Amino acid sequence: MSDPLLRHPLAVLRADLGLTAAQYLDRLDDVHYALGYGRMAKGRQKISRWENGVNSPDLHARYAMARLHGIRREAVDELGWPAFLLQSFSDDRPVLDSPWTLAGTVAAVAAAARGGSMQDRRGFLIASGATLSGLTANWSLTLTQPAAAAPASASPSGARLTPALLDTLEQRLDDLRRLDDVLGGARLRQTAIAEYELLNELASNTGQHGPLEHRLLSLLAESARMCGWLQFDAGRHARAQRFYITALRASASAGDHQAGANTLAFMAIQVYSEGNPHDAVKLVRAAQEATTHSATPRVKSMLHARAARALSKTGDRAACWHELDAARTQYACGPHENDPPWSYWLNPGEIEMLAGSSALDLHDPRRALTHFEHARTARYEADGYVRDHVLYLTRTARAHLQLGDLDATCAVASNAHAQNAMLSSARPTDALDDLRDELLPHQHVRAVKEFLQLSA
Repeated sequence: MSDPLLRHPLAVLRADLGLTAAQYLDRLDDVHYALGYGRMAKGRQKISRWENGVNSPDLHARYAMARLHGIRREAVDELGWPAFLLQSFSDDRPVLDSPWTLAGTVAAVAAAARGGSMQDRRGFLIASGATLSGLTANWSLTLTQPAAAAPASASPSGARLTPALLDTLEQRLDDLRRLDDVLGGARLRQTAIAEYELLNELASNTGQHGPLEHRLLSLLAESARMCGWLQFDAGRHARAQRFYITALRASASAGDHQAGANTLAFMAIQVYSEGNPHDAVKLVRAAQEATTHSATPRVKSMLHARAARALSKTGDRAACWHELDAARTQYACGPHENDPPWSYWLNPGEIEMLAGSSALDLHDPRRALTHFEHARTARYEADGYVRDHVLYLTRTARAHLQLGDLDATCAVASNAHAQNAMLSSARPTDALDDLRDELLPHQHVRAVKEFLQLSA
């Protein structure tokens, strides 16, 4: 059984100290008193309410927390609750704060693979708002700078880079991508990290700085992006962001605009799912601006589609449809010899599936069903993308539910449940669990009752 996720910084800090909620409150109270703020009220549910977001501590309690966890007092006022608590996770600092140089990339790459606090069971974001904006600004600026100076001389054990070796490494990453489409992330996380560590070792032992080395850094960026995706698929959002940010740094060191743009698009998925969708829109906009003259039509199509999904989360209907139209237009330009291998997943059916998901978020279930039907007409290949297909089936079921068609809802949901049995992925399972919750008020209906029993 996997370890449970900890979805609040305070829960992680308390677990690191090995304290129950009552014990933590006692220790916090002692610090509160020592700072001259008097004794705290000790309600039985105080800590759980803080960790669940029901209530938040007053300013004096926050100052006491900062003292308890070695956080500077100014951060409490500058960052607010609970963001100031993130300052206590020192393992994140090399990823977030290293300079945007080749040496900084090396430091971030090494830090990203380390487990971090509680082996990084943290189900929350470590970067949002201004921090995300700063990261994307640094990425964009680094891409405009001349190539970094050559690193230190190669280790005697370093492998000599050749096109054939890089071709093999690239094929291994492609195989991993395809396995993820079918099996889901839980089975592949350790394999992906092992691949990442191999690429890191090769990059660290490289003594030159030329086209082959840049290609290796691009592969490292894609490997880190994949690790981030697999961690996100498991709900481990802190570790996912560590890998994503590292991928962004590696793409900048490689001068690979498209790899960085792809990373920003995947970061946006995580941010609009778990954070502020307006931050997600900014991430995709940064990717679009940086690749205006370098991306292939397929990559531009992908970015337009991802922008549409983020905009649908903000409720901006007109902008969302505009981006989807642009995605179709760019895709219609056809394939390009410079299409990156990781762009294989985009096809007309996938664009329509994304359009249906966007319509659902915009509270237009009838339009959502129309797009889902268009996707099937476009021969959406479900066999190769089992996890995504389960997610889309679940969203189709939700559209039927919003239209009041319980029979259709349960028929589609039952199909999704059956296909999900072969996966090892948290996202479709969570989506089905949410759908079950939405159906509970209708459990007196026969079709609903049967589905609830089937999926129990």
